[in-house]
Amino acid sequence: MQVEVIPEETAVLIRWKKRSDNHVLVRMKAEAVLYASRGVDVGIFAELVERTERAVQEWLAEWRATRMCSVLTGHAGNQNAAKLTRTRKEELKAILARPPSRTGIHAEFWDVPAIRDVVKILFDVEYQADSSYQLLLRFCGPSLEPPDPFDEHRNEKAVTRRMTEVKTQVNALLDAGWEVYTADEARPEHEAWTRRMQPPKGGSAPGRSVDRQKTSQSFFGALSPTSKKVTLYPIEQNRNTWQTILALDRLQRETEAGKIAVVPDNARFHHAKMLAGLYEPGRLLERITPIHPPPYAPDHNPAGHVRNTARNDTATIQHETPEETLGASASHITGRTFDYDFEHLPLRETRNDFVS
Repeated sequence: MQVEVIPEETAVLIRWKKRSDNHVLVRMKAEAVLYASRGVDVGIFAELVERTERAVQEWLAEWRATRMCSVLTGHAGNQNAAKLTRTRKEELKAILARPPSRTGIHAEFWDVPAIRDVVKILFDVEYQADSSYQLLLRFCGPSLEPPDPFDEHRNEKAVTRRMTEVKTQVNALLDAGWEVYTADEARPEHEAWTRRMQPPKGGSAPGRSVDRQKTSQSFFGALSPTSKKVTLYPIEQNRNTWQTILALDRLQRETEAGKIAVVPDNARFHHAKMLAGLYEPGRLLERITPIHPPPYAPDHNPAGHVRNTARNDTATIQHETPEETLGASASHITGRTFDYDFEHLPLRETRNDFVS
């Protein structure tokens, strides 16, 4: 079954076929139309994409009926075909780099209604589905995710001032031969799904139920800027002051240096009076000197970035048992080095990329 494709459509289909962010069905349909336009047998392509010949024939029949919109699943009518040329999309990208008010659009930030107005005004183009404008927003850069919540308690000047003091103190202690750790707690989770089908009652559809069971394990992690390695201790039960004391005591017993500085996060139990008293001479944690970072500034904690890296790298990997999940997370952290210190941190994760 051969179909006809004009050069303009061919160029768009090739782009859709190459775009990794497109839905897999969009890419397959675009590829099927391109192959069919060159006389490739339907059976050959169906075997390549593991679809039936009938399914591929239906794709090609839809192409003949509705052209480009048949490839973009869920779009209604040809109003949602690719209307803007790549040149115009580049123009739109430059426009979205400025606040809407500077374009004559009454909006606080770029969203679907705002981009609909600007596309209509500047290019006399109008799409029928909101998803088309969302694709334009994605192409031009702004995120569709909501902005990060603003922490009204954070004082940037105070954070900068305190972090300058922390860096100066840490560098002086390192020069004096101290071992310095930045510390944070983490709690990876394993989630199991059990799906059940129940027999139908009275001829109705079978009932379905899903059981979700979560298993988690808390860890205390200490990152050394000298070795760039993380020391990881499991925490029994909940994270609290007593578990922190046990972890810090184990850390100092396993550290050869005589003097130790620990920069924890600002969890409330790290400031408990019971813990603070144990740093005094003659007490359990006398070898440890705490250096407290500024409040509401977790992005300045190198150990916190290790936790984020491990979560992002292992969260999408499904394991069969909790032991495998928790073991994979722990191995990811302890089995590599992290070049994170107070001067070298990953960019702060944020979704505030709306243009305002």
